[in-house]
Amino acid sequence: MFFKKIESEGLAHFSYMIGDGSELAVIDPRRDVQVYIDTASEAGMSITTILETHRNEDYTIGSIELADKTGATVYISGHEDLGYVYGNKIHDGDEITVSSLKIKALHTPGHTLGHLAYAVYEADRDQAYMVFTGDCLFMGDLGRTDFYGEDNLEKMTGLLYDSIVEKLYPLGDHVLAYPAHGFGSPCGASVEDRPYTTIGYERLFNPELQVASKEEFIESFGRMRIKPRYFEVMEVNNVKGAPFVDHPTSLPALTMEQIEQQNIQLFDVRAKEAFFGGHIPDSLFLSRRNFSNFAANLIDVTTPIAFIVPDDSVSILMDFYFMARRIGFEQVEGYVPDALNVWQIQGRPVAKVATITAEDYLSLDDDSVLLDIRKPANLSDDDPVRNRINIPLEEIYKDYDQLPRDKDIYTLCASGDRATTASSFLRSKGIASAVIEGGFQALQKKSQE
Repeated sequence: MFFKKIESEGLAHFSYMIGDGSELAVIDPRRDVQVYIDTASEAGMSITTILETHRNEDYTIGSIELADKTGATVYISGHEDLGYVYGNKIHDGDEITVSSLKIKALHTPGHTLGHLAYAVYEADRDQAYMVFTGDCLFMGDLGRTDFYGEDNLEKMTGLLYDSIVEKLYPLGDHVLAYPAHGFGSPCGASVEDRPYTTIGYERLFNPELQVASKEEFIESFGRMRIKPRYFEVMEVNNVKGAPFVDHPTSLPALTMEQIEQQNIQLFDVRAKEAFFGGHIPDSLFLSRRNFSNFAANLIDVTTPIAFIVPDDSVSILMDFYFMARRIGFEQVEGYVPDALNVWQIQGRPVAKVATITAEDYLSLDDDSVLLDIRKPANLSDDDPVRNRINIPLEEIYKDYDQLPRDKDIYTLCASGDRATTASSFLRSKGIASAVIEGGFQALQKKSQE
């Protein structure tokens, strides 16, 4: 048996390749598909089957392009009519063979109505060896059930419970479970950082599954969550198709004049400390680990973008190019080499992020405002803050007008990275703010001394 997990940095998205003999199946491929083609070639195998667990919301899937380049057959759920322009519909209980392997579709609604899991059986064995759970079952968490609105929340949450108890549990505790997402995914609230899991381990230890009844599960798990605005674009891309992705070895070097004339948004992806030291006004800071989850919330994915990368690294530049394309940015125009130095040579003012230590913040005695960009579930009435306005970073693009213009504003997240992003966004809108160094972790520690 051939098996490989492909991790997409930033998105916490997992896709998989599994096969036997000369044939391979790919489950939930990402948008830039060359990695699957190269892997198959190195293994001396052919990709014959592409399986989608559901219409994904957080990234553009690569099924159409991968099928175009390999001749593989794409299978999609036949349990929900979303207007797909591609794929062969597959239903609960249908089986597909990949050489000697049998892959059985299991209808597991809850995250979406049409959601499928795929159980894998080795030749001549009637017990499953592994199951690809998509966004139904994660490590230590479950797929969100709120995509159909609050009116359908109870129904969808109940369906998820039934899917797990009636479809996944009967496979057996021994069965390896491979989800579509890991730690950091917006499709789960508390996904744990583990390399793999089993049905039995999740049954025993997944916090969301430690309930006595379906009714208790619906009450505890069914809740509305923040829906990133770019999800709507992904939903269309993953039904109607998106342009194929080029695989360039580098991107064009741009001047600041080109950036300004073409209204290109700059993303500064250098280290936070470098951004603190000086940056080009109106550029947006995003760390490597946060880019995929927040870039397409700060600005619309139809916006042309370019990068400022550390040391003009081509390797880092191309990593961000593919991360941007996966979440729907089509106009990734290039990068600005030696950006800050050129900017200063031109005699233009350099912007800097104002900061304040946790100790100094706690000693303030004024009417300043704290912008807390953490999610509501992470907040407590006992937090050592005052005059707090909570705007999660995913929603700052539409709610920043809530902030006063006549008071000092301090931005707070868990450790400081996302607060720096928020501060850069606010500055681009003409709103000054200062970042609390070390974030909530530093604030809490200092308040307890």
